[in-house]
Amino acid sequence: MQREPLSPELDTLWRRLWDIWQSNAEEDVVLDPAKLEEIEAEIPALEGRVKTALAYLQRAYYIQYRSGVGDEGIEPILYDVYEPR
Repeated sequence: MQREPLSPELDTLWRRLWDIWQSNAEEDVVLDPAKLEEIEAEIPALEGRVKTALAYLQRAYYIQYRSGVGDEGIEPILYDVYEPR
């Protein structure tokens, strides 16, 4: 499957999500507001757009996530990240 190339900020997000998922032993990761803020701080170009970026990465077959109930309401739950090459 051929995937669309990513912009620099989306590529950085994808690689960061890979690192987060790997450090959690490839188990589901709840992306709570604190984690999303941390990602925004690391990738300023995505400030206020991280959830939109997650949706794009999923549609483009880079990650898989679902919405679930976390400590602070409905939050994205990352459950698969395709390995960066």
